[in-house]
Amino acid sequence: MIKLIAIDLDGTMYTSDHRITPSVRNALDAAIENDIQPVIVTGRGRRGAEYALDLLEKDFPYICSAGALLRSGKQGETIHSWTFHEHAEMLHVIDFTRKHGTGLIAEPAEKAPYWFGPDSMRDVMDPMTVKEAYRSQRTFQPEIDFDQPLLKVTIAASPELLLEAEKVVRKRCPSIHLVFSGIQYIDLTADGANKGSALSALADYLHLRSKEIAAIGDQGIDLQMLHYAGLPIAMANAVPALKDIAHWIAPSNDEDGVAWAITEIIRQNKLGWPNNPEKNNNIRTSNVI
Repeated sequence: MIKLIAIDLDGTMYTSDHRITPSVRNALDAAIENDIQPVIVTGRGRRGAEYALDLLEKDFPYICSAGALLRSGKQGETIHSWTFHEHAEMLHVIDFTRKHGTGLIAEPAEKAPYWFGPDSMRDVMDPMTVKEAYRSQRTFQPEIDFDQPLLKVTIAASPELLLEAEKVVRKRCPSIHLVFSGIQYIDLTADGANKGSALSALADYLHLRSKEIAAIGDQGIDLQMLHYAGLPIAMANAVPALKDIAHWIAPSNDEDGVAWAITEIIRQNKLGWPNNPEKNNNIRTSNVI
């Protein structure tokens, strides 16, 4: 039986224009009514996760900052955080940003995020990230302001420059974990900090087994989360790597895929799961009973 569903935001719960549809809202209500705990899991920072909870008018657990922060709820406690302080390595990232006019959003453990980059970056970033960047503390001296424990640093750049930034990080920053969170973003976190390790920590906190957990996402940043979950679900708009490991393929984020997945989980919970999600890796939307 599935008791928890971990749900990515961008490209999954959010539509392409960053809305949460009434069908998804109703499905989340139904999940709670049927003793299934929804959990938001996002690469965005704490403000981004709590913004989604405000939209939903709900308060439940969330994982944010690409898996570096785990909280029991907006009004709850921090269950765990994974920070890194590899300043000598980060100086290479800062140098790349200065040379190429890309952007950086750094999230300290206890302070508001910092934004470093030119105003022209708003033409590269999506509207929600632009808003988050310009609500952050603007810094012109990241060499000083980034010299502290950080939950996450996001590199924002055009796809072409992002590939160049990836080369710098992989060569110069061996202690920092790198993951693409979109075609224009790379997230940097502590080694071992990702959505999957955070979901595992939440499962321990709630005394759940992985086979009692479903996870749904669309990007490479969701891979570890889907690998951990007993029921991994990819959106129809997901990258191929996610679809390859998914048990189910849900409709796209513009077709209420999250609502479909929750409804199907509730139905199969009631049926007793004749298709065991822990063993059957070939379940797809076309043949779910």
